[in-house]
Amino acid sequence: MSQIQIVILAIGGVQGFLLFTLLFSDKRVNYASKLLGIQCLFIATTFILPLIVEAENSLFTWLIGFLVFLPACYGGMTYLYCRTAITGLPLKRIDILHFLPLAICYLINYDILFPAEKALEFVRLPDNALLIKMITKMIIFGQIIIYIALSIKMVHFYQIKAKQTLSSYNPDIFKWLWCLIIFIVSFWALSIFFNFISRIHSINTLSYILLVLMVYFIAFVQLRNPSLFHVKQLKQELAQSSPTDINQSYDGLLDQEMRSNLLSLIQKQVKEQALYRNSELTLTNLADQVGVSVHHLSETLNQQGGKNFNLFINEYRVADVCQQLKQKSDRKLIDLALEAGFSSKSSFNATFKKLTGKTPSVYRQQIT
Repeated sequence: MSQIQIVILAIGGVQGFLLFTLLFSDKRVNYASKLLGIQCLFIATTFILPLIVEAENSLFTWLIGFLVFLPACYGGMTYLYCRTAITGLPLKRIDILHFLPLAICYLINYDILFPAEKALEFVRLPDNALLIKMITKMIIFGQIIIYIALSIKMVHFYQIKAKQTLSSYNPDIFKWLWCLIIFIVSFWALSIFFNFISRIHSINTLSYILLVLMVYFIAFVQLRNPSLFHVKQLKQELAQSSPTDINQSYDGLLDQEMRSNLLSLIQKQVKEQALYRNSELTLTNLADQVGVSVHHLSETLNQQGGKNFNLFINEYRVADVCQQLKQKSDRKLIDLALEAGFSSKSSFNATFKKLTGKTPSVYRQQIT
């Protein structure tokens, strides 16, 4: 092992343990972030394991048999973290099944857990030297591929669900999760290339560097904005609809004239009653107030209005803020945003710029 690799592994291990400690000791972080802290602890062992193997007769050699199989749970932990970060729902007993690949690896390799010499010999053997080692390797990389696919599908589903059913949510959580998934996919792609295609050591070193950067990225995002997660009210909306509701193709239950009349009614009530000023307004709430089914409301907004629920409501909110600014209001922008129905400064700024092409402060300067 080169000196550069040793330095990279040492930095990654220390940072992983440090981030685990910070996430667990910081009272500002939520349940999901503590779950991420555990994952950072496991990632730290990924860095430390090669150093223990290199040292041979260190005090920690006995840990090799337990640490070498931990990557078999990385996919499941990533999936559980993404789910918990978005919905805020705690883990359930059945979630222990996501650690089944790890349990299988321990069971089929129980004979190398003790003594330490057997574990050390197992790690140093070529992958094709033992059938059991090849099977273990396939389990570890197989569960990663499966869980990455499941995580991508889940985050995509929740993101669309939030747009279609919630009027206010912080889109930054999805940006963060997509960035995290990109890091994870990149690391494991390099790792798969190194293990199954060509054992170019520079590729292996690059994968570890990427993993170190991911740990720093997690630390930056989590500690800079510990209250970012989760999407408020999404779990209530999910409880009221099935996953197929979001991907269904509208089959024309309402004709165009009916949709046009219904859209006019919706627009009238939202504007006259200032329903958009309710930051907790959801698709279900609006359907109840208008007196139509959730499906018909969603169909009308998408088919007749040409926009999802989130965009439909936020257009009224942005228009409200713009109207206040045009009337030379000297109130703070955040006060105007909250009064108009936005739930946070970040979502207000992002939505305002998306719809007007300008930041709120620049817009105010131009009209004054």
